[in-house]
Amino acid sequence: MTIFKCTVDGAKVFRIVAAALMMTLALAEPSAAQDFGGVTTFLEAIVEAITGPIGIAISALAVMAVGFSFMTGRMDWTFAVSIIIGIAIVFGAATFVSSITAS
Repeated sequence: MTIFKCTVDGAKVFRIVAAALMMTLALAEPSAAQDFGGVTTFLEAIVEAITGPIGIAISALAVMAVGFSFMTGRMDWTFAVSIIIGIAIVFGAATFVSSITAS
């Protein structure tokens, strides 16, 4: 009975895998018929929900929480400032990005 001894050189395997990957990428044809309409609609719905009535209600609740903590004497200024900055970022993000990407 013969026992075959097989040794694998790591560098050789890496070269073979790298060559196969390069050939796959070189021979792949890009799909020109991609439709991202569904993804775009989904992402726009998320932005609209965050900056729309839901976002306004959540922001109002956050400001009420800051006011309540101020009223009870437990307000932390870092908490209050982070709430205000967070609200400004949420509602200003869409406008900021659209002004940057507008050509």
